[in-house]
Amino acid sequence: MRVIDRNLNAWQTGILIFILLFANKIIVLPSLLFEGAGLESIFMLVFVFMFEIGLIWLFYILKKRYPNKSFASVLQKHFGEGVKVLFFAAFCIFFLSKAVLLYNVTYIFFRNLIYKDTSNFLILFCFLPIINHLAISGLRALGRTAQMFFPVIAGILIFCLVVGIFGIDSRPLLFSNSFESVVLTGLRHIAPFGDMIFLFAFMDKIEVKKGQWKVIFSFAGAATILIVAVNLIFMLSYTYTSFMHPYAIFEIMSFVKEFGGLGRIDIISMVLIIVFAYFHLAIYLKTFMLSFHQIFPKIDNIYSILTFDFVFVVIVTFFIVNLETAVVYGEQILPWIAIFSFLILPVFVFVALLSGRRKKKTKFSLEAAE
Repeated sequence: MRVIDRNLNAWQTGILIFILLFANKIIVLPSLLFEGAGLESIFMLVFVFMFEIGLIWLFYILKKRYPNKSFASVLQKHFGEGVKVLFFAAFCIFFLSKAVLLYNVTYIFFRNLIYKDTSNFLILFCFLPIINHLAISGLRALGRTAQMFFPVIAGILIFCLVVGIFGIDSRPLLFSNSFESVVLTGLRHIAPFGDMIFLFAFMDKIEVKKGQWKVIFSFAGAATILIVAVNLIFMLSYTYTSFMHPYAIFEIMSFVKEFGGLGRIDIISMVLIIVFAYFHLAIYLKTFMLSFHQIFPKIDNIYSILTFDFVFVVIVTFFIVNLETAVVYGEQILPWIAIFSFLILPVFVFVALLSGRRKKKTKFSLEAAE
């Protein structure tokens, strides 16, 4: 099976960043953050987003240094074939694990609020063919599809936030939680973050012209502001009972529906969650495909799809069965993979950048001596 991955432009890259930043952050996470650290968890959220934007900045520096090279070639050049293979194996595990978390939270949301008698296999049947098609169609096709849906996504998001503001009628006490509880809550729920490392897997497929980096950072900044706004409006709407409402973006609309008499306005947020879920899973699968190909370059691309689908279905069918189990998976297992995105990868990128600068200085010195 031949998959043609043409380059993404700056706008398509920015839109993919915008969409992926919302993954696992606007459904269950806000209630968990409030339960652990109250309203002060907003400060933790902003702080962790600084690291997320830092990953994009790190990618910007590396891309400026190696504009036409892939991340695989950079790793192989500075650290050897073995390190390259280990890195992309970590990419595969990272994005497969994130896909499991996102699917299970979304599936439980649909089962509890919409299709109470549905089976896991029915939801899988709805998701897998579409995300497989998006991944197989190529990177540019994925980017163009996201670009086409972006006005709808942005419009629904802004609408949900504007409507949610009318549900704010009280304010919890500030600084009622200790600094330690805020830090521990951040560490416990860091799993939804770190997705921006997908840019490194796409590094040679991203084409950014001079002056267009501001487009990418603008999309990242806009997504950060909107996510913080969703969390803040949710916490201010439900205050001390926020921990009892696990589906934040839906609960914002539901609150206004119940007390404002606006009918089934919460259906709009369901549409947003569905569209987000398809794109998030498609981006995870596409990153898995590209990483799998770097480990097994001579194997047909169909095997990366089959591997992802098989492992994914086995895990979500037999290991995650309810919201409590999904939360435990996200709080106790997945936070460890953040070590890869926020520590290991940045360290190796810094070493590669410093090594490249040192070699360039040595070259200039030798030319001057001659």
